Amino acid sequence: MNLRKKQRIDWVLGGVLIVLLRPAVLLLGRLLRRDHSLRVGARVCVFKLLGGGSLVIAFPALLGLRQRYPSSELSLLCTPAVVPFAESLRIFDRLIVIDDSGLLRLLLTALRAWRQLLGTDTVIDLEVHSRLSTVFTLLTCARNRLGFYLESVFWRTGLHTHLIFFNRFSGSYLFYEKLVELLGATPAGVEACRQHLLAGLPPGAAGPGEATVCIGSACSDTSRERMLSPAQWRRVFLDNERPGPARRFVFLGGGSDRAGVQEILAVLRVARPAHHFENRCGELRLSESLAVLAAADEFWGIDSGLLHYARLLRKPCLSFFGPTHPDTLLRPIEGLSERVEYRKIPCSPCVHVAEQPPCRGNNVCIRNLFETTPGKELEWCSTVGR
Repeated sequence: MNLRKKQRIDWVLGGVLIVLLRPAVLLLGRLLRRDHSLRVGARVCVFKLLGGGSLVIAFPALLGLRQRYPSSELSLLCTPAVVPFAESLRIFDRLIVIDDSGLLRLLLTALRAWRQLLGTDTVIDLEVHSRLSTVFTLLTCARNRLGFYLESVFWRTGLHTHLIFFNRFSGSYLFYEKLVELLGATPAGVEACRQHLLAGLPPGAAGPGEATVCIGSACSDTSRERMLSPAQWRRVFLDNERPGPARRFVFLGGGSDRAGVQEILAVLRVARPAHHFENRCGELRLSESLAVLAAADEFWGIDSGLLHYARLLRKPCLSFFGPTHPDTLLRPIEGLSERVEYRKIPCSPCVHVAEQPPCRGNNVCIRNLFETTPGKELEWCSTVGR
């Protein structure tokens, strides 16, 4: 299923189930009077169904929770796309996977996951926008069900036992940290996260004496408007040229990213023939890509999971933002060498704010980074057709 279909199912089916379940839940809450004190029992489950990059942003908070309660089972409910990210973090005792490739597979694997989660003491729902995650959290019958609410709180009130207001225009990492702090844990520091990540990586590959730059040019299906065109990547290379010997540029990503990177390399190899370019998309597992990144000198990329790994690994970073705002995603890291390219326009950020980008894929926010000059009025999008 594509992302839009998943969103429709979540909105419609989740909404119907909330309406049906809400009266019974509120009544049972009054009758049973369960103990919802904020202590952690033997089993804790984190829900993160979409967005591996968000899981990496939440990593310091989750590592702190793991360290605070080493004897409790910490599991993760996720979809297949999130599994490699979860495995790279090495903090979960168990991964419970819901297959979202089709509606029937979704229902069957969700039923199996529900059976596995019955008896869980605490559920931490990191999904901010999902209605079905709220329903699933409720159906686990967990003693404590922690989550977020946005401007409209009514549909989650009484279904989660503890809610934190999630301000979409503040750093998301702040709210992940607040959840674990409610449970008595302290988020891990960046150096502790870095050492934990490095300890789980295979040996990295570096060319003999070559200065290596890893590049993350692709992202998940959630807002492909974040991506740069081949011509824009050519501009990045022209603007960041350095005197000295040729450098090695390694593009990292999944198999679905490979064709797009080939188009970028066709332009770059003409513009900068002296450099060494590699397309490793689809060739490496995520852990192997992270090993290459850990051995590299720099990282250049868009807002994606690789950027958040690179920052935790303390690699000098050059990043490009448009549909998302860097202040909401990038935790300040003392001593990190970093340059963020972002030009605020009225319609940005739109991801997680609008159901679909108002530009319908014509990512004017990214184009403004390359096609306008300081002081010139920026182009932006305010209307869409049908």
